[in-house]
Formats: sequence, structure tokens, C-alpha cells
Amino acid sequence: MGYNFIFQPNGFWLLFVAIGITSCFLLSAKLKIVPLLLVCVICGLAYTTSYINTQAEQSASRDVYRKTVVVGTVRGDPYWDKDRNYVFSLADVAIDGQAKSSEIRIKTFSSAVKEGYRVRVEGKVFPILAKPKYQISYGTVEIINFDQPLIIKIKQAFYGGSDKALSPDAAAFMKGILVGARTSLAQPLQDTLNAVGLSHVVAVSGYNLTILVVLLARILKKRWLWGSLVISLLLVWSFTLLTGMSASILRAAIMATVFLAAGYYGKRVSVFVCISLTAVATLLINPTLAIEDIGWQLSFLSLTGIVVLSPIIRLILPKKTKIVSELLAITLAAQIATIPYLLYLFGGYSVVAVVANVALMPLIPLLMLAGFILSIVGIIAPNHAYLLGGPVNKGVELIFGFLGYLKAQSSFQMAIHPDIASLAFWYSCLVVLALITYNKNRDSELLPFQKSEQLVR
Repeated sequence: MGYNFIFQPNGFWLLFVAIGITSCFLLSAKLKIVPLLLVCVICGLAYTTSYINTQAEQSASRDVYRKTVVVGTVRGDPYWDKDRNYVFSLADVAIDGQAKSSEIRIKTFSSAVKEGYRVRVEGKVFPILAKPKYQISYGTVEIINFDQPLIIKIKQAFYGGSDKALSPDAAAFMKGILVGARTSLAQPLQDTLNAVGLSHVVAVSGYNLTILVVLLARILKKRWLWGSLVISLLLVWSFTLLTGMSASILRAAIMATVFLAAGYYGKRVSVFVCISLTAVATLLINPTLAIEDIGWQLSFLSLTGIVVLSPIIRLILPKKTKIVSELLAITLAAQIATIPYLLYLFGGYSVVAVVANVALMPLIPLLMLAGFILSIVGIIAPNHAYLLGGPVNKGVELIFGFLGYLKAQSSFQMAIHPDIASLAFWYSCLVVLALITYNKNRDSELLPFQKSEQLVR
């Protein structure tokens, strides 16, 4: 049985919606937005209620604490945890023959399971606090289909090329910053990244996707405008599928699609309109993201902060090093927008995280490019790739040496827990700046590569 979320739609609410829609035709143009927003809020609550009820009915909650047979497809890269257990997650799950919406984590002693395999697991389902909420520990695992989708085979070939060209730690780091494969990174290195606030670097994000799209557009835009659009869109959605369609990458993919299409047809799209459309699109897919997914919340906070604050920060940075100044402005803007919320959630934040982000984020595009090229070389010429990977291996070693030093500076930890009023004031100021930025730049907001005459016709 489902449960009611926020309110139960009934005749009163339907009447209210009808009055709101009718008011849109009767009120003046400036006042139409008020009933329209109210109607949208009510429809959103109704849709969220329906979605959560459906998810509750199809979840694995009724199957906990009993022995079951689970059949599903392995999603993401399996990995060895710190206790030397082999861990993987199953999606597209059926429990005792009945389809379920839940993902289930499987923990076992050893297995030959790989991403994309269809697997049958027999064991007891237990609820857990972490995602994906349900787990089977040490059940019987049987592979029933070894076929992997083409996109996963391509990713595995990419992994193999990276392993041929780079040292184990450097290869794992490159897999993380390119496709978000953080599970292959050694635990001490993961702990270092977590301690200095850089775990997002090896989690697939819109930052990775934006770099890929911008580079491709700059290469193709001068000679092949239509081809640039098609290939860029193929890259965007292939990358999204490759990395598992997480909330952050899905947001970036939708936003990149809107901007690419607008650039091709010569339309000027407001960044704020694009952010709003992307938020609506992702919430239509999963409306619980806004209240359950901290990553989704931080993603939109950082993006809004970048749009609002980075132009202001750029004004006080040196003009001679334009690219470095732009990357620094973006990094600082994202930090300013997200740190208050992180303090509110966790009551603490390390000052060295700001230093680490400012120091490392400008290097990420170069590392991504080097890692991608070396992985391709590793596929084509595996016997010679390792010779070319030496400088990158040394660079990654120096980076983690620097981050290890920052990790040791525990005295720079902020222990602040702002109340909701302080948080509201901070983000109210951000909203005011957003309105000022929107009114000032609404006729000229384009992606950097959209400003070319070749793309805006």
C-alpha cells in the first residue's frame, strides 16, 4: 500500500487548480504569473505524491528479512571494500519473479561479476541506512548472462588503455576524473580526497561533461556546424549513459542539450531559464531529488553561484592570465555558494578544502585531456604507452603529496553551525545578486563557444 505525501489530491484542490487556470485568462499580463505558479506548485505536489506512492508499492520493503531470489543487472563498477568484500549493485531488479523499483547492493567474498552482467542472487534482503537502501550479504551469486552492452565494452577498453599507459594510482585517478570510476582508487587516496573536500573531482559531474563539449565544439564549429551539433549531442548522451545517468550528470546533459540546440539555431538562452528548465526536467524524472539528494541540491547551488558570482569575482582577479582567472573565479564562486549549506548540514568545513579546490581545479582540464589521450594510446600502442605516461604519473604523485600535506592541517577546520535564519539571509543575498545579474545580462548570456559568429547566425 502506498502512502500520502504532503497532501491527498481531492475535489477542493482540483477546484483550486481550475480557478487558478481561469484567473490566468482574466488577470493582466503582470499578474498572470501568481495563479500560474500556484497551479504549478499544486500539480507538482500531486505528481510527487503519485511518484512516491508508486515507488513505495514497487520497492523491496516488503521483502526484507526473508530469503529471496533476486535477478538483476549489475550497475556500475564492482569493487573491493576496505574489509575485502566484493561489492556491486543490481538494477532492473526482480524479487521472486516480481519487478521492483529498488536497487540492491550485493556483498560477497569473491565473484567474477562485471558491470552489465545479468545476475541471480539467493539470500536475505536487509535494509541499510546508506544508498541503495537494501543489501544482501554473502548470498549465492550466479551469473546468468555474460553479455555486456556496447557502451560498457567501450568503457572497459578505455580502462584497459589507461592501465597500460599509467601507474595503478594514476590510472585510477584518471578513470575517476574522466568517467567517475572512483571505486578503483586506493582507499588511502580516497581518504585524502575526502579529507580535503575534493571527493567531487573523482565523481562524475557536469564539470567533466562541460569540458568535453566545449573542446569538441571548438574543434568542429569552424568547418562543420551541423556536424558539431550532432556529434556533440551524441557525445553528451553517450557520456551520460557511460557514467550511469547520475543526478548531476543528467542535469548537465539536459543543460548542454538546450545550449547546443540554442547555439545552432542562433538563439540567445538565459542561463537562469536554462537552470530552471533543467531543474524541472530532472524533477519530472525523479521528484524526490529535491528533498533527498544532497548532490542534486549542491549541484544547482554551485551552478547558480557560478553564474551569479563568477563575473563579480573576475573583476578583482588579474586580467593577464584570463583562463586561470576564469577557472579560479568559477571555483571560488561554487565554494561561496555551497559552503554555507554544507555548514548547515554537517556543522563543519575544512578551510583547506577551499585551498585544495582553488589549487587543483584549474589543472583538471589538462589532466583530463592527458588522461584521455594516454588511454587511447594505451589501446592502440600498449607496448609504448607507458613511456609517454611518465610525466602524468609524476604529476599525480605530486598532487597527492600536496593534498596529503593539506590533509595534515587539521587545525584549519571550521566548526560553525548556522541556523536556518542565517542560511536564509545568505541565500536571499544570492537571489538579489541573481536578479541583478539576470537583468544586466539577459540579452547576452551564451556559453563561451556560442559567442562565435559561426555558431550564432
